[in-house]
Order: sequence, then structure tokens, then C-alpha cells
Amino acid sequence: MPSLGRVTRINVLTAIRDHDLQGAVEFREALGFAEPSDELLVERGKRYDARALLAYAYGKATGTPLDPEEISYESLGVLRDLEFKVASRDELDRPKAAATRTRTSTPRTPRAAAPSRSKPEPEVRLCPTCFMQLSVVGTCDNCD
Repeated sequence: MPSLGRVTRINVLTAIRDHDLQGAVEFREALGFAEPSDELLVERGKRYDARALLAYAYGKATGTPLDPEEISYESLGVLRDLEFKVASRDELDRPKAAATRTRTSTPRTPRAAAPSRSKPEPEVRLCPTCFMQLSVVGTCDNCD
């Protein structure tokens, strides 16, 4: 069982970017995933194959991507720990229960929005040649 603790949020965001650049089918096939998995990662309203993203992100973190059979359902918890939404296709496609409550004659006063506690995403600078994350000083450890 590979150690998935090395996978960071930046690795997953890089996988999402590369997925968008290559296309879903090409991205999966390059990693050896013949069929899309039932587990999806939802980011900014788009759905991605969670297993393929994890395999690719692990490759970004360690240099060697995971094979499809190395990723279990439990290993997808790493993505949840990194604050990504992971759900099955059935959960996402299931219609939400319609509200059956009747409206009262007195309208409610709207609540004030709670202040956001999430940190802004850090800016990730990537090497234009090999797409690895640049060091703090802006140089690529692989190319320079």
C-alpha cells in the first residue's frame, strides 16, 4: 500500500489542470484507467474521476503515478482530508428531495452571511518545461 501522505492539495490541483488540458478520456488512458470510476471529485462545479486524479497527484508528489489496482475506496479519503468533495455518481445524480413545507404568511428576515473562514488558494507557479512546481526563488529543480 503506497503512502498517500505525500500528496498535497497543490498536487491535486495540478492534476485537475492537466486533466482539463488533456481531456478526460486521454487523461485516464494515459494512467491505465480503462473505464471511468464511480467516485467523482467535484471542484468548481466540474466533475473529475477521483481515482485517476489521485493516481496522477501521487505521481506528481513522488515521481511515479499509482496503478489503478493500487487505489482503494479508502485511499480516496486523502482527497477528502485535503478538503475536496468526493462522492459517487449515484449521490451526485440523485435528485434532491423537494420541500413540501407550505409557506407561512409572515416572511422571515434574511440572516446575515457568516464571514468566510477558508484561506485563499496559494498561487502555484509551474515550470513551463516540465510542469513541476517552482521553488520559492522561482527556479525549477529539474530543469535549471
